[in-house]
Amino acid sequence: MDTTLSVALSHQVAMRRQMDIIANNIANMSTTAFKRENVMFGEYLKEAEGDSDKSLRQISYVQDFGISRNMTDGQLETTGNSLDIALSGDGMFQVQKNNGELAYTRNGHLALADDYTLITSTGQPILDQSGKPIQLPDNVTDIEISSDGTISSRTAGQIAILNVVSFADNSKLKKIGDNMFTTNSATQPATDYTILQGMTETSNVQAIIEVTKMIQVSRSYVSTAKLMEKLQESESKAINQLAKIG
Repeated sequence: MDTTLSVALSHQVAMRRQMDIIANNIANMSTTAFKRENVMFGEYLKEAEGDSDKSLRQISYVQDFGISRNMTDGQLETTGNSLDIALSGDGMFQVQKNNGELAYTRNGHLALADDYTLITSTGQPILDQSGKPIQLPDNVTDIEISSDGTISSRTAGQIAILNVVSFADNSKLKKIGDNMFTTNSATQPATDYTILQGMTETSNVQAIIEVTKMIQVSRSYVSTAKLMEKLQESESKAINQLAKIG
């Protein structure tokens, strides 16, 4: 393949990846505590064959090499549900997946299982500071959750403390669906956070920014496609001219 065309094609592939991420951001605008994502791009150098100086044979391609995640807080939304909690500041709730493995989320839209275990909206038990699922007494109705995550009631007293953890590097978090993450990195107790009962954190995706980026990427993709088309036309004309001369 012609070098110019292959470079342009790498650009198009990268833009297609970027468009997928933008579309996913827009699709999750209403997802509780969803964090906006961006594609990270880098330069990939390849040395072409030939006898010219090495510096003149370096071909620069564009390549996406990962995703960065914007971990800033979303807006707070009042629900009035005593089992809804919003996490403001650093940290994530620790939950237990169905297979027993640990996962992490900021989705504080909680519910009660049939056995009064406190679970996420997708059914995973949320854990306390001892790493155990939180089970509420079946006769408690006046649940109170304080700013530090202490769960209590006037009748039962203190029940548990939510385990809010943080990470030295949030980029190590791997998305696994249902707005949850896993990581092999060590956790540490979060300190700079506040829990707000009766509220949830909204997505931090801003529609106007995503739509603007989508338009920009779309225009850039079309421009690159037109450039590739012109290059192919030029090559075809050159080949036809050479054929006539021959």
